[in-house]
Amino acid sequence: MNTSGYTITKKQKTDIKQILVTTAIILILSAIFIPIFLLPLFQAQFCRPAGTWVFEAPKAAYVTFSAALAAVAVFMVAGVWFHSAEKFGKLGKIIVGAGCLVSFATVILSFDYYHYIDKSGVHFDPLFSLKEKHYEWSEIKKARQTVKNDKGIISDDKLIFTFSDGTSYAYLFNDNVRKARMATYFELEEHGVELIRETE
Repeated sequence: MNTSGYTITKKQKTDIKQILVTTAIILILSAIFIPIFLLPLFQAQFCRPAGTWVFEAPKAAYVTFSAALAAVAVFMVAGVWFHSAEKFGKLGKIIVGAGCLVSFATVILSFDYYHYIDKSGVHFDPLFSLKEKHYEWSEIKKARQTVKNDKGIISDDKLIFTFSDGTSYAYLFNDNVRKARMATYFELEEHGVELIRETE
């Protein structure tokens, strides 16, 4: 009876370890693709207000999501290894548990990492903040459009706003920002802000 009970328990533990390792491998392999599909869908559904000219997650949001997802997987594998090798004892469990928790929390925070521009002004929600920052057009004191020169080819790089409290925020000059360029320039002109073009 005891042997049978031991076998069942051991088999269950083995199955859990296999599931964890398999899940970790899937997470690592899909860490690049999951953010690309999941982040825009979630933010469009739950974060994007109506009437935005530009709404997007910064590149850093995707990188953070991917890195945190891969970190969760690494800590899962580390946990299985620590348990199998019976190393580090309680300290190992604390390290793995804390690592998993921080990584998973970072994944969740990356969903709340976005920026947008609309009729009322400039908005952005940084990674480690649960509160969106909002600046009206009248609070913008300086606007710069940087250009980069790559082997003689000049292209738009960033649109950088400096606000009355000294805070600066940069939007990468991608297709989304380019579509909102005319409306943005109009608001800047209406509020007496000269757009300065400069080479980085």
